[in-house]
Amino acid sequence: MDLTAFSQENFDPKEWINSVFRSQEAQQNRDQYASSLVMRLQLAIQEVNSALEETSQQVVGSLPRVLRDVESLGHEVSVLKNQMNSVRQDIEKVEHNTAASMQTLVKLDTLKGRMVATSQALREADNWTTLSTDIEEVMESGDVEAIAEKLVGLQNCLSILTHVPDYEERAAHLEGLKVRLEALASPHIVAAFTNHNLEESVRYARLLRSLGRVSQLESYYHKCEMGQLAASWRGGVEGFHLAGPPNWLTTFYDKVSLLTSQQVHWCGQVFEGSDSSLLLAQLVAASLASLDPPVDQVVAVAVKQQEQPLDFLIAIKASGDNFLKDLENALGTAKPGQDALYQAQRMVTQAVYRPLQEQITKHQEYQEAQLLSHLISADIVKGDMGETLRRLREYCGKLPSQAEAAAERCIQLSNGWGFPGLVMALTTYVEQCTARLAQAARHVQKQKASIIDDWTVFTTCLNLIQAAGELVMAIDSTEHSLATRFATIATKFSWNPTTSFTPTPDLLLSSQAVTQLKNLVTKVVEEDGRLLEQSLTEAQAQCQSAVEAALSTIMAPVSSQLATIPDLLAWTSRPGTSAQLSSSFSPQEYITQIGQYLMTLPQHLEPLLVNHSPALNRALQEANTTSTSNTGRIVSESEISAADFLINSVGQNTCKLYTDAVLKIPDITASMVTQLTTDIDYVCNILEDLGVSSCDPLDQLSALLKAPADQYLKLAPGKNPRLIAGVRQMRNITGQS
Repeated sequence: MDLTAFSQENFDPKEWINSVFRSQEAQQNRDQYASSLVMRLQLAIQEVNSALEETSQQVVGSLPRVLRDVESLGHEVSVLKNQMNSVRQDIEKVEHNTAASMQTLVKLDTLKGRMVATSQALREADNWTTLSTDIEEVMESGDVEAIAEKLVGLQNCLSILTHVPDYEERAAHLEGLKVRLEALASPHIVAAFTNHNLEESVRYARLLRSLGRVSQLESYYHKCEMGQLAASWRGGVEGFHLAGPPNWLTTFYDKVSLLTSQQVHWCGQVFEGSDSSLLLAQLVAASLASLDPPVDQVVAVAVKQQEQPLDFLIAIKASGDNFLKDLENALGTAKPGQDALYQAQRMVTQAVYRPLQEQITKHQEYQEAQLLSHLISADIVKGDMGETLRRLREYCGKLPSQAEAAAERCIQLSNGWGFPGLVMALTTYVEQCTARLAQAARHVQKQKASIIDDWTVFTTCLNLIQAAGELVMAIDSTEHSLATRFATIATKFSWNPTTSFTPTPDLLLSSQAVTQLKNLVTKVVEEDGRLLEQSLTEAQAQCQSAVEAALSTIMAPVSSQLATIPDLLAWTSRPGTSAQLSSSFSPQEYITQIGQYLMTLPQHLEPLLVNHSPALNRALQEANTTSTSNTGRIVSESEISAADFLINSVGQNTCKLYTDAVLKIPDITASMVTQLTTDIDYVCNILEDLGVSSCDPLDQLSALLKAPADQYLKLAPGKNPRLIAGVRQMRNITGQS
């Protein structure tokens, strides 16, 4: 029977009984199972009692022995305590009796130490004299190692003789001897470093290091390597053609990179205890700063010989970037606490970017020249205006790609830091594109007189409107693309270097240019502003002007007829003259000619109903922004087609021009009024057939002309005050009528 459950702290009798009676055996006969279980429990209790009684007897039997052991242990502790007290007393007695003797021993030991030091000083002084006598003979022999051994001995002697009166003289004498040794060894050191002879370099490095000339040793190394690099640079610059790619700079950078990667381990063996990465970083920084001719001068000369200066400068930048990556792989990056290494590597980074600093100030100039050269080569303006507009529309499609290419050049050259200059260059570029649109608009407007006889002028007007729309759409597309790209790269700008090789804007830009860049980031990224806001505004304004010029040209046949209204004989003839109006009151010739022109518009605009032109609709939307006060909103291309918009615009302009022309008639009789209203109704009917949305103000003018004189003042309210006054004066209606 398992009794482990009874030993648990959280034993529950009820739970145990219930669990026992869940067994299959208990389910068959509960009473019998309960009796059996009780009997087994009783037997288990008896066994436990027996074991407990046996254990108790054993404990009781062992108690006397345990008590005896405890008593014995207490006696031993007492004896030990007495012995320790006795030892402590003996120690105190010895200390008291021997205190004077110990002080004497300390004094004797101090005296012995002084005597030993004095003896050593005397030996070293004697040794100094001996070595000083022998050194001249050894110097004459030219044996560098023997001389170094003697000088080390003198150096050790001098370290002991720091308190002698002539110490300064001896130190100066020793330094002079070291200089003489260095002069003897320098040709060998230079030869070893020049040939990268590891064995000889280690030998002379140990020699100078033993004499405390580590800085001079590093100086020899720097001079040797810098001399070879300078010679390599001069040969490279003189041997390469500067008008081509900057292979001369790439070749030099590759040589420096190879040197550093090969010399890291070599320097670690030669310059024991020195940081080889620091030594090489200082070497590279000093070499780049001392090149003759300087890199920036060579770059400046080479740029003037380039057909595409930006491509050349991008190659310079790429070469420098690759060089810095190779250098970082070879030397590693300075870690926190390695301030000297950080400064040296930062000097290298600055030296690599320094040749581009002056050229970055001309970034805008270079971008403008390249963009405008592409625009000029397109040869947009031709003698044939149709061909000019076709070329202009075609070029507008290339404008976003040209801007993208310029942005890519900016990113490759300056990591995007030159975007303020790029924006200015693009502004000039877009201005020139807009100027060509303005030139085309002026030329179209000069063709007003020929549109009646030559309907190709009408087609030219439509092409002008479409070209204006395509220009605005191209600038819109360019703006969105550039803003997105700039916002993306701006998030990666590092204003402060995180590592010694991290490129930052201050490496290429002046403080003023850095401020401009930060302002542009704030405007575009944080304030969601536009890069080409000025260009887009100017293009929109020119688009409106182009649409107005085209509409003015399209309206020329109407406006030329309407301009003759005030001088027609119908209004100037008096009753009884031969020119007096007949009683038929049919539309006059001028108005029928206007009607015929208006009725021909739909057939010439039919292509717009078949071929949807987003650019044409965009231009008309831009033009429609000037007249939103009438509708309260801009008409979208989904609400009205370009053809309907143009017909409606011509109709509205016809109504306005017709009204203005009528108001210039000095006075009219009743029969003249009937003729005039007949002409007006004829025009309004044609406009209604064309689908013009409203003939106002002609409708108001017709109503005022038809109003009986005696009811004029009653019917006039609600009409345009200008029309009311004009018609009243024309009809000679007095206030008493």
